[in-house]
Amino acid sequence: MKKIKFKCWVEYEGEKFYGPGPNELIKQIKKEGSLAKAAGQMNMSYKKAWSLVQRLNNNSEDPWVILKKGGQHGGGAEVTPNAIKAVQEYDKLQQKINELLKQQEDLLKVLK
Repeated sequence: MKKIKFKCWVEYEGEKFYGPGPNELIKQIKKEGSLAKAAGQMNMSYKKAWSLVQRLNNNSEDPWVILKKGGQHGGGAEVTPNAIKAVQEYDKLQQKINELLKQQEDLLKVLK
């Protein structure tokens, strides 16, 4: 079956900054309250997840995720309102793109 696919991401200074992977990671961090657990849910290494969070935090005016070091009560991760808003806006954009692609399915009938 033929299907039109489109990947969307945001670039910052010519490099990928935000897209499907970071978007899902932020959602998982919010759900799990932990970077390690979120990475595990995505079958992603902790190192890669940590690197993504650092890139988001370092290239934004406000942090996206606040990491709390472990200790007697354990660590954790908190998703900031800035990140929640970014997830909402990215999801809205993805929904609009998916609706547009669905409208263009007639193209597939021509490409037999």
